Amino acid sequence: MSYVIETVNLSKNFPVLKGYRDIFLHPFRKKEIRALHDVTIQINEGDIFGLLGPNGAGKTTLIKILCTLVLPSAGSAYVKGLNVTRDEQSIRKLIGYVISEERSFYWRLSGRQNLNFFAKLNNIPNREAGQRIERLLDFLGLADDAGRMFKDYSTGMRQKLAIARGLLTDPVILFMDEPTNGLDPVSAHNLKMLVKEKLAGEKKKTVIFATHNLRDAEELCSRIAIIQNGEVRVEGTLEDIKSKFNESKRYVMRLRNAENGLLEKVYTMAFVKKIMPASNMSEFTEIEIEAGNNSGSIHRFVKEIVDMGGEVFSLYEIEPALEDVFSEIVKSK
Repeated sequence: MSYVIETVNLSKNFPVLKGYRDIFLHPFRKKEIRALHDVTIQINEGDIFGLLGPNGAGKTTLIKILCTLVLPSAGSAYVKGLNVTRDEQSIRKLIGYVISEERSFYWRLSGRQNLNFFAKLNNIPNREAGQRIERLLDFLGLADDAGRMFKDYSTGMRQKLAIARGLLTDPVILFMDEPTNGLDPVSAHNLKMLVKEKLAGEKKKTVIFATHNLRDAEELCSRIAIIQNGEVRVEGTLEDIKSKFNESKRYVMRLRNAENGLLEKVYTMAFVKKIMPASNMSEFTEIEIEAGNNSGSIHRFVKEIVDMGGEVFSLYEIEPALEDVFSEIVKSK
């Protein structure tokens, strides 16, 4: 199978400036910080692929290698079959990179002038550039402020301009590094809908979405990789990852008119983790249950309740949150 992006045992070490003592005692010894170690991932065309991890995990380093901005120390990386160390120019024609780094803009130019400047750098014809810029400014809510100097923009407005710049070239592959930071809820929602429905849905673009916002990842991403200390700890669909780290299943059962004697018996059952008694205004009692992944476990539990005279009104499974899985992975090493 051919992947639009593939890395094989990709590693990156950054040199550390040595002090005088190290220089004198160990003049030839290298001192390095490991940013990535043996990263192997595959991304299919049209995927919205999420890169998740704490600060310093290696997400931005991985993106910069794939964007040909940083050379790897070891291993291989390919974008549309092109090698990142040999085919830089060809790769750059295929990609867009959304980064909110303010120093990459010209502070005394207006928002529109900044976009025009970057359009010229990308050899976009003037008329086409003008049309693209106006569409992007309108979509991102910057049309009324496009004539203001960048230095007068708020944090949210600067992030919107970075997104517009990344979309200028109509890239086949779009890298987005924390793109919703600083955006108000409406603009963040519009951006996510653009990514999901237009870029990935209609135009079949591939989007690599690095984020700390786990809700964004759950809403958008078809597959994710969680990176910790420069290593990919887990990769796959959300469903696969949740099931992998969910050794037991949790349920909520609602009992109607549960007698006190029944609840006392239920308390002693091994699967029961919590009982939320009915209030004076409710005829129901909720029981939180934790059972094995074998579906027969919950069936036996329900049968025991019914045999004891319980009236089961409803039963539903509690799906594990990505936040729980993420916390477990990050804390485990």
